[in-house]
Amino acid sequence: MLQKNIDLFIDAIRKGGAERVCVNYANYLVDNGYKVRIVIFKEYEDSYIDLLDDRVEIISLGCHDASSMIKKIKSTKFTFSETVMAFNHQMSIALWFYRQFSSKEKFKLIARNVNYLSRDLHTSKNSIKKWVTILLTKIIYRRIDCFIAQCNDMKNDMVNYLSVPESKITVIYNPVSTSIYKKENIEKDIDVLFVGRISKQKGLPYLVSVIDSIIDKVGAKVCIVGKGVLEDELDKELSIIEKKYNIEILRVRTTNDVNGYYNRAKATILTSLYEGYPNVLAESLTAGTPVVSFDCQSGPDEIIRDGINGYLVPCFNTEVFVDKLELVLNGEKLLDIRDFNSKNSFNLLEELINKE
Repeated sequence: MLQKNIDLFIDAIRKGGAERVCVNYANYLVDNGYKVRIVIFKEYEDSYIDLLDDRVEIISLGCHDASSMIKKIKSTKFTFSETVMAFNHQMSIALWFYRQFSSKEKFKLIARNVNYLSRDLHTSKNSIKKWVTILLTKIIYRRIDCFIAQCNDMKNDMVNYLSVPESKITVIYNPVSTSIYKKENIEKDIDVLFVGRISKQKGLPYLVSVIDSIIDKVGAKVCIVGKGVLEDELDKELSIIEKKYNIEILRVRTTNDVNGYYNRAKATILTSLYEGYPNVLAESLTAGTPVVSFDCQSGPDEIIRDGINGYLVPCFNTEVFVDKLELVLNGEKLLDIRDFNSKNSFNLLEELINKE
């Protein structure tokens, strides 16, 4: 049997949800007989590269966006594997154009949709680049060979907003890394945990409101893990809360042991305006820690069974959110903290790669 080759294109292996999935995919595929290359724009110190299997090849193009990526591919005479998976829509569209008009190679192109595009495409400030990106996405994206949607809600958005044929889309829940697991006999010294990029999408005003209220009501110990473009603004708000209640909020910008924080927490929260597929919820539940989340688009309602492994809260009702969070912190017994099994996700991934 011939070894199958696959290239995973992603801008970087920095610490984030899509990057973690890319690493999980690569490790699984190389362990199952595939020759795997991860192609990135450039390397960063804060990355998941140390979690990659040594058999996975990293190719750094030394570029900064999808357009310069294509220029690098042309100048270096890059040879593609038989299957290519792109981890964002800009890369997917650029690779489609290259294959269509500049390449004799006719590789299979899989676009992994990383976010709820009808929302995500409109979040940046108005500019020519923004509207060109939206136009190209609406015209070109549906022409790609096949797609991975991280949840059914995302799939429906792709069909309704971008007219992607439903037959081209495979729903594959993000696999949870084997580094996430439940530890026994761990002291729960964190009441409320937030893990994620510090960005507008994560609903920071709601996060601040929830933290303020839950500290006021039960004196909760809070930990926030993550960094991002709005971390200075968030830290200022947290500093006000710390002075108000004469407490300290644990602030962790980067860590190689996020599993340790999941295990130490009594509850993990998500206050996002929208999501693609919120890995943090699946990871927290895998570590045995219940979750409270707004019922935002998309993904939380496919992970959380309300009142069973956590709580879904109407968007964006912070009062109800705090009430549900208080139930968890006060020891409300949930029926089942579901352990996420990634086997089905990997099986679906292989089926898609091998589909003619």
